[in-house]
Amino acid sequence: MRNTILWLLLSGSIVACTGPGGADKDEFVLRGRLDHGGDIPIRLEELTTTDVIPLDSLHTAPDGSFSYRTRIGEAGFFIFRVDQDNAITLLIEPGEDLFLTGDATRLTPTAEVAGSPGSALLAELGREQWQSYQKADSLRDLLREKRYEPDYQQFRDSMMASFRDVFHGQQAYVMRFIEENPTSLASIIALYQYFGSRLLLKEKDHFEYFEGLSQSLSEAYPTNKHVVDLRRRVSEHRRKEAQRRLAEESLAIGAVAPDIVLPDPEGNQVPLSSLKGKVVLIDFWAAWCPPCRESNKILSKAYERYRDRGFEIYGVSLDRTLDQWVLGIEEDGIDWVQVSDLRFWNSPVVSLYNVESIPHAVLIDQDMRIVARGLEAADLETALSRLFSQDPTR
Repeated sequence: MRNTILWLLLSGSIVACTGPGGADKDEFVLRGRLDHGGDIPIRLEELTTTDVIPLDSLHTAPDGSFSYRTRIGEAGFFIFRVDQDNAITLLIEPGEDLFLTGDATRLTPTAEVAGSPGSALLAELGREQWQSYQKADSLRDLLREKRYEPDYQQFRDSMMASFRDVFHGQQAYVMRFIEENPTSLASIIALYQYFGSRLLLKEKDHFEYFEGLSQSLSEAYPTNKHVVDLRRRVSEHRRKEAQRRLAEESLAIGAVAPDIVLPDPEGNQVPLSSLKGKVVLIDFWAAWCPPCRESNKILSKAYERYRDRGFEIYGVSLDRTLDQWVLGIEEDGIDWVQVSDLRFWNSPVVSLYNVESIPHAVLIDQDMRIVARGLEAADLETALSRLFSQDPTR
């Protein structure tokens, strides 16, 4: 009892030092009480535009209460973490005095925040996502229960449709959230929210949300680092989209294929144009890409059948290392032309040929004119048969 009283006296003095009278304009105060959170460590981390940075740590009192104060230069995102899988994100403005409550064992569905409108919005966003995850988990449980039953495949198709409904429901919620909160930084978190391993909103499909939010937040927070980063991303997407449109014009069926000059595994520069006079499949692939490796098996058969008739494959690898690339060549028994700058998705050929996923194939004729783009390996035999039948000398 004596130790408890002593601890409470010390705790009171600490709270008094942090000050119960609110935050100054260049700082924030974070106080609260957690159920099932007595005498536990809490970590505070700052979510920057590129990383999560440890900020500080604190310890709750035996009754789950805590108090913390620090200075900040601008509004930002902070992670309040109990453990690796139990945390919430706060949006804190300078001068805010927050009071956080919730269950320490399940923060996301229970957290409530007073004194910070942005943090309250993020708590709402987190609860909605948690509910969607619960629905998805229930569907997975049902799927596991039925896995040995005769009608499993039909049941699985039904469950997959339900999964898609949950995903699209969360996606629609995020869209409404952004539309209803165009001047809150909380909408940035919504903009980049994942559901499982998938982004709910993608720039190429939902650019109006990125662009609109960038405009509205730039008026409210013109110098905030998170808004500046969003503006940069929007500008970069516009630039890439303009580049993609120009590339599309140069990649039209019948257009001359843009030349590629890259080194083979021995370091010799091999231009695509050196194969002029042959029918060439430009095959974008990588050793780390399982579908590409499966595609190589089909390409090998077509290559054996048509190579003596003037068919060649110009393989462009998006691997990162020479060892990885060469191992893939050896394992798949590839004996056609192989080139790479080992720059992964940063290779200039990616934008030159508008490669968005691999495997990706472009078929060109003897004059280097594009015959087909996005050609599936399974359809290559048909395309080659048609091309070579048009030229009786081959």
